[in-house]
Amino acid sequence: MAWPLWLVTAPFLMLLALSPGPNNFTAMYNGMQVGPINAVVAALGRNAAYAILMLISALGLGAIIVSSVFWFGIVKWLGVIYLLYIGIKTWRNAGVALDGHGSENVTGSSRHHYSRIQQEFLIGISNPKAILIFTAIFPQLLDLNAPVALQFFVIGVTFILCEFIAAYVYAISGKHIRRLIKSRQGARRLNKGMGSLFVLVSMLLATSSRN
Repeated sequence: MAWPLWLVTAPFLMLLALSPGPNNFTAMYNGMQVGPINAVVAALGRNAAYAILMLISALGLGAIIVSSVFWFGIVKWLGVIYLLYIGIKTWRNAGVALDGHGSENVTGSSRHHYSRIQQEFLIGISNPKAILIFTAIFPQLLDLNAPVALQFFVIGVTFILCEFIAAYVYAISGKHIRRLIKSRQGARRLNKGMGSLFVLVSMLLATSSRN
C-alpha cells in the first residue's frame, strides 16, 4: 500500500476503532476494575477475533454470512445472548467492592488475564457488525491496481493497532470515572450502570440488520 493512501486510511480506521461498541465498553469496564494496562492485555482477545473475521472476509466467506439471513441471524443472536449475560452478571455483582481497583497489579494473574481475553474474544467474534466492516468497508479502501492481498494485510494490521489504542483510550476513561467514585454505594451504582449499558447494547444489537 502506497504511503499517501495509508496516511488517508489510517485516521479513518482509527475513527472506526474508537466508535462506541461492546468491546470498547468492555475495555472501559476493565479499566475501572483492573486498570488500563490489564484492559489492553484483554484486548488481545478482540483482536484475535477480528483477525479471524478478517481472514474469513478475505476468503469471501464474510460476504456469504452477510448475504445470508440465517447465518447473519445466528451470529447476531449469539452476540445478543452473550452481551445480555454479561450485563446481568455485572448487575448481580454490583455489590462487589472496587477497593484497590485501578492498580495495575490487581487481579493481574494469568488466570484473570485469560478470563478477560476470552470475554473480549467472544464479544468480538459474535459481533456481526465487525463482519460487515471487514466485508463491506475494507474492500473500498483497496487500490485495485496494486496487489490486493498485501493491502488487505496492511489495512488489517493497522486496524488491529488502532483497536489496541482504542482499548487504552476507553480504559483510561474508565479509570478516571472510577476515581470520581468515592463511596461503596457509588461503586455499586457504577457497576449497575455498566451492567445496564451491556444490556442496552445487547438490545441495540438485536435490532441490527444486514443493511
